[in-house]
Amino acid sequence: MRLLIALLVLITALVVYTDTSRAGEWQEKPVMCAPEAEIFSMLADKEERLVFGGKLLGKVRDPDEANGLSNTPAILPFGLYVNFETQTYTLLEWHGDPYNQFCIIGYGVELDLVEIGDPA
Repeated sequence: MRLLIALLVLITALVVYTDTSRAGEWQEKPVMCAPEAEIFSMLADKEERLVFGGKLLGKVRDPDEANGLSNTPAILPFGLYVNFETQTYTLLEWHGDPYNQFCIIGYGVELDLVEIGDPA
């Protein structure tokens, strides 16, 4: 009986320890994509200007993969557009051929710039 209880405790501990439900997982969120003219007209209305850009490594779909997501991230140009007076911002990524459109991957208000080296 002690052996049975010890095995039950061991199995329970292993199940709890190896539970993957707490692991991170890719989620989807709405992304609005449009041609250049439409996106930059909206940015002009908000008086947001490009502050910086870079190369974004983005998870993309791949129908050949079992989970539908590519193992290799796409390298996409991105830019952060800001209106410092109103503290609004928009984060864009560019999808080249064959799509040729910009996608808004995030936008917001109350932009708070933190100085480099500030521990806050």
